[in-house]
Amino acid sequence: MSRKIIKDIFLRNKEERPLVEELEMEKTKKSRFLFKLIISFLILILLGAFGYVALNRVSTAAINISPYKETLAIDSRLRARANATTDGLSFEIMQLNAEESGLITATGITSGGQKASGKITVYNNYGSAPQKLIANTRFQTSDGKVYRIKGAISVPGMGVLEATVYADQAGEEYNIGPADFTLPGLKGGARFEKVFAKSKSAMSGGSSGNIRVVKKEDIDSVRASINEKIKNRLTEMFSKQKPEGYVLFDDAVKIEYIENSDNPKVGDSSGRAMTFKVKGSATGYLFKKDALSKALTDDNAGDLKKVPKNDPILVENIESLDFSLISADAKNKEITVRLKGNADFVWTVDTAKLLEEMLNYKGKDYTSVFQNYPAIAKASIVQSPKWWPRFPKDKSKIKINIETGKATTTQSGP
Repeated sequence: MSRKIIKDIFLRNKEERPLVEELEMEKTKKSRFLFKLIISFLILILLGAFGYVALNRVSTAAINISPYKETLAIDSRLRARANATTDGLSFEIMQLNAEESGLITATGITSGGQKASGKITVYNNYGSAPQKLIANTRFQTSDGKVYRIKGAISVPGMGVLEATVYADQAGEEYNIGPADFTLPGLKGGARFEKVFAKSKSAMSGGSSGNIRVVKKEDIDSVRASINEKIKNRLTEMFSKQKPEGYVLFDDAVKIEYIENSDNPKVGDSSGRAMTFKVKGSATGYLFKKDALSKALTDDNAGDLKKVPKNDPILVENIESLDFSLISADAKNKEITVRLKGNADFVWTVDTAKLLEEMLNYKGKDYTSVFQNYPAIAKASIVQSPKWWPRFPKDKSKIKINIETGKATTTQSGP
């Protein structure tokens, strides 16, 4: 009997243990599944958050803007003042100098010989007052040869002056070496001994018979060539030195050509080429591009289809307009200019303000912001990736492209 009970107990225990273990295993499986489910859900959330952040970081937007533009035929006369601080158009002055030289070859032929010429130094030891000598004043050597100056000169008091003299007559005999000179016109007075001249080099060029002489055409040809070189050189210098944001028209430059007093003259003779020197002194009138645009806008506002309401407007092709300098006062303090042609008036978009409004916009239709800007004719937003719905909040990820007739100007957020 006892053996049977022990057997039954043993068998019952043996049969019940697998059931308990199965229940425990079932609980363990459920716990593991639930744990895996929670972990998977958390991973999906983390991946989603990471992807959202990553896309926000790499997403960009381009705002393409076509500003309002009008083309108008204008003919404006404007008055401007130098460095004006009050209302009105102002200009600034730039002054440059350049020097060029060329060679003159005498092509004329004349009979009767050529007069010798050379340099002398005139001394005024008479007193502190300048000694004025009229044109054709005579200077005489000790052997009686006479040379003359062509123009009047003034020798400083107790000083010296260099001058060019020409022989009184043609002939080789006037080709002499360094010599001392007196002034016959002062003979008999106190100045005769105190005003005199000396030469350090020879007088040369004197000849008899047929000789080559400089013609007017010889000088005119070289002069025109030199002046053109000076003009081109000064134009290049102005272009390189012009400040950013300024306009300098070709016809807004005045050039004064100053020829060297020792340049060859009509009638001079020489068997070799002679140097002809010219100095160019240029004055350029510069205008700030935005200020000149405003002046043109104000002058033509009545003819524009869209009335400007304190909108900044730029004349896009301002440098291609025909410019002429009508007048300038002696001191370059006030000038009158004329600008003529088909002017492209382009309304300026405040891109910094637009960018701030786009970043702070809370709605979904970002294009509605463009309605606040009368200067915008057309605008669009291109986002990358195209399917990403959120507008970037980082200024550096936004580019504003201003489309003009010539090109597209790109501006990035600061």
